[in-house]
Amino acid sequence: MRDRLGAGATMRFLALAALTAAGTLFALAGSGPTQAYSGAQAEAQSDPRSADPYSFPNIDLCCKPKKKRHHRPGRPGRPGGGYNGDWDDEDFRPGSGRAVRVSCGEPQRYSYSSIGEALEHVREGGRIVVRPGAPCDISGLTIDQGVTIESDDYSYGARADLRGGECVSVAPSYPSSVVSFRGIDIDGCVVVQHGRLDFNEVNLASRSGDDAVRLNGGTFSSTDSTIRARGIAVNAKRGVMVSLTGGGFASSARAEHVIRLEVDGANLQNTLIKGGVVGVYVGMQGRYPVTFNRVQVLRGEASEIYQVGPGKAGIVVGGTAPGDDLPSLPNLPGTAFTIEGGVIAGYVDGLVFSSGVRGAAKGVNIAHPGRGIVVEAGASVDLRENKISRVKRTGIHLAGGATGSASFNDIQCDDGNCVCYDGECTSRSDREFGRGAFRMSGTRCDD
Repeated sequence: MRDRLGAGATMRFLALAALTAAGTLFALAGSGPTQAYSGAQAEAQSDPRSADPYSFPNIDLCCKPKKKRHHRPGRPGRPGGGYNGDWDDEDFRPGSGRAVRVSCGEPQRYSYSSIGEALEHVREGGRIVVRPGAPCDISGLTIDQGVTIESDDYSYGARADLRGGECVSVAPSYPSSVVSFRGIDIDGCVVVQHGRLDFNEVNLASRSGDDAVRLNGGTFSSTDSTIRARGIAVNAKRGVMVSLTGGGFASSARAEHVIRLEVDGANLQNTLIKGGVVGVYVGMQGRYPVTFNRVQVLRGEASEIYQVGPGKAGIVVGGTAPGDDLPSLPNLPGTAFTIEGGVIAGYVDGLVFSSGVRGAAKGVNIAHPGRGIVVEAGASVDLRENKISRVKRTGIHLAGGATGSASFNDIQCDDGNCVCYDGECTSRSDREFGRGAFRMSGTRCDD
């Protein structure tokens, strides 16, 4: 038979047998993994709608493509440099609503051309980052949501400039919303209808005769900021709270006030207030205390006072009415005014407590007044350790019906008297007036 088949036929027979054996082994090997798949895996494998070849449940493959990681550029002064024109930072992704950029001068990639346009594309509580350079027009702008508007920080200290002929209106939809300006120069005025307005390192200049910042409601807070105005710098006609920390506020010598406060409460500290016929008027109409700490109220520099004359009053506390027409009780709740430290200079009357006010003054330096401290009828005060120098008329002037005490005050008069109560004047260190209604002790008088 070997002879009949021949060598060639024998070789073909052996090759066919080898291929048959290999096929059988391959089939047996493939049956193992198929049986190991779960029902869900097998269904996913056979589902024609699955376009992802790596979408099998609970299977990770070594060759599955990794998610792309976005590089975030570094901040100025840190490795990575500043903004590079790309939107790698998720906060600034177009459509994210978290933060947007504005370039009011040269067009920039992914930047809006105005603050108004940016407000339409940012969400409540978002940020508008303004590129320094050309000023942005904000005339008549209405801010109707909580937002932070700040200078772009990649220009190494340069500040954005906002300008407007008509006042900006702050009127967010929610009373608790905060509209914040930070590191910005503003040439114009702002009116707060409701919500909260925050200034942080802001310089505002108002060249019209209108109020630079006016509160018709809401809250105003200023930190390390300056406001200069021809009219009133801050006019809080109505609102909840005013808080001024650091910085300075100046009005022209002929302005009615520099700061006028008719709000529920106020807190001023380490603040310079300059100019005005009256430096500060405090209405005391609210429910919360008003405190001044290390506040300077100055009519102006010596040369300025020589040219325009002294102002009417440095600080006036309270209105003209003594209160309601009902009998008083000693423990009735009410607001109180407290001033500690600081300077008042260049006004005819330094510090005035009007009728119906409960107030205290401690460690205040009052220079060059006609009358240093004035206490009207119906006011109750505690005056301690104040220094009143270069008095022209009266150091402490007490109207009949004023109550309280004055202790360890230092009074130096160029002319006039140290202390007068209802026309009765004295230079004694200890004295009672009005049958004990007002007690004076430890007074150092140089008249």
